[in-house]
Amino acid sequence: MRNPYEPVAVTAAVTGGDVLPSQSPAVPCGPGAIAAAAIAAAEAGATSVHLHARELDGKPTASADMFVDIVSAIRASSDVVINVTTGGSVDMTAAERLQGVVATRPDIATLNLGTMNFEGFPTKERWPDVKHQWERDVLANSGRVVFINTLAMMRDFASTFRDLGVCPELEVYDMGHLNMARFLLDEGTLQGPLRIQFVLGTLGGAGGSIQDLFALEQAAHRILGADLSAISVAAVGYPGQLRMAAVAAAGGFDIRVGIEDNLRIRRRRQAVDSAELVAAAVAIAEQLERPIATPTELRAQLGPWYSTRSNR
Repeated sequence: MRNPYEPVAVTAAVTGGDVLPSQSPAVPCGPGAIAAAAIAAAEAGATSVHLHARELDGKPTASADMFVDIVSAIRASSDVVINVTTGGSVDMTAAERLQGVVATRPDIATLNLGTMNFEGFPTKERWPDVKHQWERDVLANSGRVVFINTLAMMRDFASTFRDLGVCPELEVYDMGHLNMARFLLDEGTLQGPLRIQFVLGTLGGAGGSIQDLFALEQAAHRILGADLSAISVAAVGYPGQLRMAAVAAAGGFDIRVGIEDNLRIRRRRQAVDSAELVAAAVAIAEQLERPIATPTELRAQLGPWYSTRSNR
């Protein structure tokens, strides 16, 4: 674990692929809005921005052209670290999920470590009112959602990252994912030191309690040992996201916040945008005397694959 006074990297997950735009006007849709949300998050203090792509009606897309538009606009205005999803959405193929990474060659890309049930809308009585047919289709599919990440996919994704000089961020939703990371290290598919991110509170993965975080953290050190470089903490929903941001800041972890995972800044008020959630996380970290890592500081930590990149 890091010294609790060392700089903390704050990632803003600005749009995601699972939250429905009808749930909040804060969900940016279309390349211009997504880029603007990422730039605003960086100006609020985010060290990195985690990116999905959405059509103008909010439907998730794997369009390489759209990712290029988003990332180009961000890079033209900000030095923020670019983190592109390979999670996409649950109905995308593996090839589609890689398109944004190949097209933009980001600093970081996510790598999910296991197939799992993945439910965002399990209870019909709590379904939101929606505007678009594609959103109705998402709700109608509730209870049947499987997020597929096979071993073959992980190997293919990792090979692509290595060829591009992209740092993998390993998405850990449950204990078994840490064992998969160990296997991929031992067979040479991954190379340490590793950056991992705990995603807490998704139905189908680990719970959202502090005890869940601590159990995963202890297991990560036991299973990965010296091959573990950094841990980031993301949590789904309010107040979990901001409570976990406080625990992460206090414990020497990095932080992820943003509209992808949580729509609220207060119990009865939705966040205006991801920048507002970033500002809250920055305030928490600063209160605990953890300075916010700069993009340059984070890039210096991105490991052997990233260090092989030629200058852009």
